[in-house]
Amino acid sequence: MHAVVVLAGWVLFVWGWERVASGQPAVGELLWLIVGALVLVPALTLSWVLHNVGIYRRKGPRRSSALVALDYTHDFNGRRIDADWTALAGARRVLIRNDGGHKRFENADPAPAAPTVPAAAPATPLPRRDQHEGAH
Repeated sequence: MHAVVVLAGWVLFVWGWERVASGQPAVGELLWLIVGALVLVPALTLSWVLHNVGIYRRKGPRRSSALVALDYTHDFNGRRIDADWTALAGARRVLIRNDGGHKRFENADPAPAAPTVPAAAPATPLPRRDQHEGAH
């Protein structure tokens, strides 16, 4: 039904522009279009409202959002998902690899390198006391 309504709208749109381009003023047709819109738009709106009221009467007021399964093991194309979601939660960039039947989510940021400690300079031995003071 939705596709038929959309198609009819496009047909009316093209037909209207054809009428404008041909330069034929048609006040009678314009009047029918205005009256039709004044009847059709409120009728569609009212039917949508009544549809939603019917849902409310059948199900009652919504108390929470719908519960959905968070098991994401396959995507909508049936590919198996390989991902460590807890590790990816803090990733700045995520790389998605699609290998036919698998989809892999990987952290795109390189792992931080282990901090390097500069090599200590060779220790300079402190002069012994007896070297500076001389022999007494």
